[in-house]
Parts: sequence; C-alpha cells; structure tokens
Amino acid sequence: MELYRSVSAMDPLLPEDRSGSLEELALRLIESSSLLSGKLHKNTQLAISELVRPMNSYYSNLIEGHDTHPIDIERALKNDFTDDKRNRDLQSEAVAHINIQKELPKLLEGRQPVNPASWDFLRILHMRFYEELPETFKTIQSEEGSMVEVVPGELRNREVGVGSHIGPFHGSLPQFMDKFGEAYNPLGNNNKSKAKRIIAIAASHHRLVWIHPFVDGNGRVVRLFSDAMFMTERLHSNGLWSISRGLARAGKKYTELLSAADQVRYDDYDGRGNLSNRFLEDFCSFFLTTALDQIEFMISSLDIDNMLSRIDSFCRLASDRGKFRYEARYILTDLFLKGKLSKTESMRLTGTSDKTLKLLTDTLGDLGLLESRKEGKSVWYYPKYPTRYSAMLFPGFYPLEKEIDMDREFN
Repeated sequence: MELYRSVSAMDPLLPEDRSGSLEELALRLIESSSLLSGKLHKNTQLAISELVRPMNSYYSNLIEGHDTHPIDIERALKNDFTDDKRNRDLQSEAVAHINIQKELPKLLEGRQPVNPASWDFLRILHMRFYEELPETFKTIQSEEGSMVEVVPGELRNREVGVGSHIGPFHGSLPQFMDKFGEAYNPLGNNNKSKAKRIIAIAASHHRLVWIHPFVDGNGRVVRLFSDAMFMTERLHSNGLWSISRGLARAGKKYTELLSAADQVRYDDYDGRGNLSNRFLEDFCSFFLTTALDQIEFMISSLDIDNMLSRIDSFCRLASDRGKFRYEARYILTDLFLKGKLSKTESMRLTGTSDKTLKLLTDTLGDLGLLESRKEGKSVWYYPKYPTRYSAMLFPGFYPLEKEIDMDREFN
C-alpha cells in the first residue's frame, strides 16, 4: 500500500457541516458546561474533580484493554500496590495517567498562551506519561515479532498499521505535526468562531489518531489532548466531567467511527479533500454528542436534591453498620453545599459536644470523607470524596460490577 507523504492527505481538516447540526451541538455544549460549572462551590468542585481524575484514568485505560479496578487505583494513589506484578504495573499505569491529568492546567499556562495542538505540547504529554510507566509498558511487539522500544516524546521511526489504516510515512511526520498544530490551534487567527473551535476538538481527535505519531500510547495521548482542548475553551467545567467515560461506554461505536473516518472520499459529493467528509461529520457528531451526554450526566449526578438524598441514605447506612454517627449527615450535607465548614458551626449543626464532634470528624477524616485544616485559631473542614464510596454517593460513575465490589468494601 502506498504511504501518505503529503500533508494534503489529511484534508479535510474540518467537516463542512452543511446542515449546521455540529454547530448546534457545539452551542449546546457551551450552555451545558456553563450550567455544570456554576452548580457548586469551588471547594466542592475541587473535591469532585479529584474523584473524576481516577475515573477518567480508569476509562481511558479501559479503552486500551487495561481493566484496573477503581479501588486498586485508589490504593495505588496512596502508594499501596499489590504484590502481583501485572496488577501492580496496571496500578502504576493508572497513577501515571492521573498525574499527567493533574498537570494539564499547569502545562497550559505560561507567559504566552499555549497551543495544545502543537507538537511541543503533544510530545510533553507523551513524554511525561511514559516516564512514569513501568518498564513492562515501554516496549511493544512489532508485527514482525521483534520487540520495539517506546521512546518517550519521540515520533515513531517506523511504519504502523491499526486495523486497515496505515499511518502516514514516518519520515513525513514532522510536516504532518506542523500542519496539525497550525490547523487546530485554538489560539490561531483562523479559528475565531468558538463553535468552530469546538467542532475542531472533535475533528482533531480523529486526525491525531489517524496520524499515529508515536510508536505506542497514541490513544491515551489523544484523549489527554482532547481534555486539554476542552480546558482551553473553558469547557472542562473545572474537571467535573470525563470524555473518556463516554467513549469507553460506547467503545465499539467509538472504534467503528474512528475507523470509518479513515476512509478516503468516495465520490464528488463527499467533500473536496482526500478523506471522507461524510464520515468525519459522523465522527464529530458522535464525539460532541458523547461530550454533551457526559456533561448532562454530571449535571444530573450533582443535582442538589438528588445529592442530598444520597448523602442521607449513605449516612443512614453507615450508622446502621456502625461506621459513624448519623449526625454526620449534617456535616457532609453542608460541606457539599458550602464547600467549607467551621468546627463551631459543625457543633451547632450536630448538637454534639466538642469531644463527640472530634471523634466524629476524626472518623470521617480517616474514611477520607473530609479534610481538617487549622486556619489561624479556627479549625475548618473541607469536602473529600473517596473512590470507594462513589457507588453510593455518585452512582453510575463506574460499571455496575465495579460498583457492586465497592458496596462490598463498605460492609
């Protein structure tokens, strides 16, 4: 098969969107993202975003066939690794992904605005991720059967195929990456329409997979890249939702539409570039609909009435099982609503003595449900949400079988 050597092979860079349906999805994304980010106190947002990061890692790695239990990921974040080497490596992989996710906002900061589509930014994502991986994941087996080293942050120096798609000629990759960075730069002069920039997030997701710039790790890097693009457009809602969850839950459709968009233009009515405009439109529609679904899922999950009911049920169950006093519901409710609660106010809410309150808040702290901080002469409590209790407080974050395991942990 003849390899792509000219950057024009990547055209069209954006779908034509003659019907305007993609622009409509983009506008709905803006509205829903704004609604999500405005629902909660900033401290509560921060606590939930720290819960979403391991979820994002879980689903992104699941797309690659690596099913690491959410509880094992949480344990790894506390430096508690299993003795089994395979599972330990998977835990390390999840932690590496979470660490680079956490670093994304800082990587996007600088004296000058950072273009997340630039080769410099993409190579940093790949490099930081692979530097933390165990040695097991730093070599892959080629189609010929030989072992190939994955060099962090370096373009592939060989040809690759994924399914029926053969990536562009490795010697032309610098030109492809230059074109990619220029075309999808959200800060560029050619991308002044916010709706078009949002459509470009979807289109660039496919085109980066199509280029396949690295020997391995392309899938994870492209999803981290999409997160960075959403952040740049202020659509990430302070980390309150995950595109990877949606893509993983629609895994078969995701891979099918990615593959379809690899196809060349099939007639004169299918755009004017080398690749199919129709199938790129289909992929962009799927991607933006998936993002919208995930934002709306989180809006529903964080609905105040629903959340307060789940907190009450959680505390009632914890009290029945002797975990902590039922009065904890007042503390956990106010922490969710207000993002911060003083020791004095906690005593008033629970109607307990100083000694009883200390026992209660110490227990909640040990369980990872709040954080105590001394500020001046006062003690303040801040919300925290451990993964192991997400099945009760945030049902639907993980697959049902994983949430059943989490419920067992609470017994």
